[in-house]
Amino acid sequence: MSGNLVTNNITAAYGSARVLSGVSIVAKAGAITCILGANGSGKTSLIRAILGLLPVLEGDVSLDGEALNGLATHVRIARGVGCVPEGRKLFPKMTVEENLRVGAYLVKDKSVVAERLEKVYATFPRLAERKQQFAGTMSGGEQAMVSIGRALMSEPRILLIDEPSLGLSPALVRDSFAIIRDINKSGVSVLLVEQNVRQTLAIADYGYVISQGAVVAEGTSQDLLNDEEMKKAYFGVH
Repeated sequence: MSGNLVTNNITAAYGSARVLSGVSIVAKAGAITCILGANGSGKTSLIRAILGLLPVLEGDVSLDGEALNGLATHVRIARGVGCVPEGRKLFPKMTVEENLRVGAYLVKDKSVVAERLEKVYATFPRLAERKQQFAGTMSGGEQAMVSIGRALMSEPRILLIDEPSLGLSPALVRDSFAIIRDINKSGVSVLLVEQNVRQTLAIADYGYVISQGAVVAEGTSQDLLNDEEMKKAYFGVH
């Protein structure tokens, strides 16, 4: 079941440095919603605020109408918020399967964990072949699969994906985006944070542009792609 995620006018800071100022977004159930912006614009801070890793000073975050404010990160994950972090953050000296199992650490029923593993292996047959391989010895593309698979182990209603193209070759970037589209088609809402504007807008339904911690534009992918001023000002595309 896909989830509808809303941030309503959220403000957040690291100490006295404000990093988000009144950010309101809606990641609709069943859709791919993207957050675009340059490095340091506040994209990752938004993900951290949604996950509860960055305290929200004002405003609120909700999933399917249920407030997430004040809940610990693991509780938000249990409620249906999954995350593929920037840089993938795998455990290099653990096997593929051990990394995947970490994604279901809140699940006590072993048969449910086994069932979810089978689903991930069906989505990524290459991981099934390499389940005993150490994650640190895998290629960038394979590590991306492990990271996405680990997030799917919590059976999220919405999946937050932070910079999936980071450090991947163009061919692997294409593969990663195709995987994201397939996951979305399987019924999981996606909130995608990316710098790779063209490929992101090619798969997203709706997008927001963030600059200096505030939303400066929003619209359908087509609207954002066709906005010449926007492309020059925020995407560095001329």
